[in-house]
Amino acid sequence: MKIKLILCLVLILSGGLFGCSIVNESPRQYISRSTNPAELSEVSWYEKPSLETLQNIKVTRVSLTKPELNKLTALPKDPTNGASWLVEEDPDTMRDGPWKTHLYIFDNSDTNHCAHVELIDHVSGGVKHTWLNDKILFVEVWWGHAGWTDFILNTETCKIIYMEDGFWNVLTDDNMPDSPKK
Repeated sequence: MKIKLILCLVLILSGGLFGCSIVNESPRQYISRSTNPAELSEVSWYEKPSLETLQNIKVTRVSLTKPELNKLTALPKDPTNGASWLVEEDPDTMRDGPWKTHLYIFDNSDTNHCAHVELIDHVSGGVKHTWLNDKILFVEVWWGHAGWTDFILNTETCKIIYMEDGFWNVLTDDNMPDSPKK
């Protein structure tokens, strides 16, 4: 009797563990079908960030020298509600890439130290950011015409709390899901 109970438990646990180890890795897709027949439909999808993405986004806490601080305070500030502020140092896109954008996030209580986000090798005009609250920042970085990364940064801890790569494409009648083939 005891052996049967142990065998049943082993069978249940091994089946549960096997079932838990299967993960659906397929990306989420979003299809936007146009109501205008002259316009093509679009599809976008998200995936786990690639190794290249992880190498091109660097987040650190830095100490600034007086000349560095003076340079950054001369740039336009993007305030939240007074608790912290952000300075974006854009690349010179008149020169050949790769381009880097630097985001410096300051806390009003300590302007000699800041969170520093370095975004490496993106396209022209490819960085947008939005404050979600006093310490959480949403950032979108475009790497090319059809690929980008979304991430959410806790600016107090310098930890990325969400990150996914996104992709975009136009669908034609030939590659549209659920459309009849001609």
